[in-house]
Amino acid sequence: MSRGRPKKFNNDQALHDAMLVFWRNGYRGTALDDLTAALNINKPSLYAAFGDKEELFLRVIDHYRSHILAPISKPLAQCTNLKDGLRQYFRDIAKIVIGKETPPGCLVACMLADECCESELIKTKLASAISESDQLFCRVFEKHIDELNPQITPEAAAVLLVSTLHGLSIRARAGASRETIESGASAFLKVVLKPA
Repeated sequence: MSRGRPKKFNNDQALHDAMLVFWRNGYRGTALDDLTAALNINKPSLYAAFGDKEELFLRVIDHYRSHILAPISKPLAQCTNLKDGLRQYFRDIAKIVIGKETPPGCLVACMLADECCESELIKTKLASAISESDQLFCRVFEKHIDELNPQITPEAAAVLLVSTLHGLSIRARAGASRETIESGASAFLKVVLKPA
């Protein structure tokens, strides 16, 4: 009886599984054995597919941003009403950082304090992720500048939004409730939006 072809390795699924390991354990707290167990492959196969641990982590950051963050950022970028768009965005963020389907917090925010010193490549990757978020949100606020608090520039609003997201993410990682996350989001809206 023929054994048939081996199951094809799914890179996207492997990156997703590796992402969950890094997200849960941190970069330093993740061993190669943790990754090979999660991906169900041996170390030579891991190196062949993704390079070393650092290279895999850099790819995981890209995967996280394109598969977790981008789908909820797109509706905000396309919204016709800033207040409604931000409310929906914060609801979507809350689902991620509360961690029912994923570990709590935001992968990028949770890595910043501990991992920025790990290597220049990781530091640059995380800094780039923040910078690109700043630029995305700045474009959103420029588009809806008529709804923005006139005392706040689109650039400042974008920095404040990213900082708020990271702060709420760290709180969620520490076990904060959904109510706490929603309260922080409401405070952000009151500061950034033009008073009614």
